[in-house]
Amino acid sequence: MEEVRELKDVLERVEGKLIAAGKLYGAMNFGAWLSVMLFYYVIIGVADIPWQFNLVYWPVAFIVAMGFTGRAWKRLQKLGRVTGREAEVSGKGGILIALSWITGIILGWGIIPRMSPGVNAEASMAVGFLSFIAFSVFAMWLVFAKYGGVEREIIPAFLIPATGIPVAMRMETGAMAWAGFLVGLGFSLAVVAYIYSAFRAIER
Repeated sequence: MEEVRELKDVLERVEGKLIAAGKLYGAMNFGAWLSVMLFYYVIIGVADIPWQFNLVYWPVAFIVAMGFTGRAWKRLQKLGRVTGREAEVSGKGGILIALSWITGIILGWGIIPRMSPGVNAEASMAVGFLSFIAFSVFAMWLVFAKYGGVEREIIPAFLIPATGIPVAMRMETGAMAWAGFLVGLGFSLAVVAYIYSAFRAIER
């Protein structure tokens, strides 16, 4: 019986480390997207770009970010194979995640700004940006919930931008900068939540 208990303890520790690795992967995902967003702000801060630029930047950024996180995912899968608990992702789920971001791009950078929901053009663009992030991350969260389990750590990343939409509508100046900080806050909290969950998994 003692050997069985020891084996059980070992398996629990291994499982905890695998869960922790998955949480760190989630943190890296949001860290990568935070970098993408900050780079976007660096660009628009030094150049007067048309709204069509967003229809190019975000799809390209999506491809680059997915390529980077994809390599980390392969490492996570390798770790899973070693421990006998291989991490898998549904092909349909991956397609739905991509569609959620594509739809968010069209909605946030194409449709909403043209509807002029804000008090001026900048406010309308900020509303579109917040809508893009809130919709895309929320849709991605739903896909995760269906195919992999509820990731509570993601909630700040879509909830905080969504709550800022009514405020951005009424901002006469600085709406885009404020929206960027709000999204950054949501993503940063998601990263912190994932790292905290990783430590909790290690302590199991």
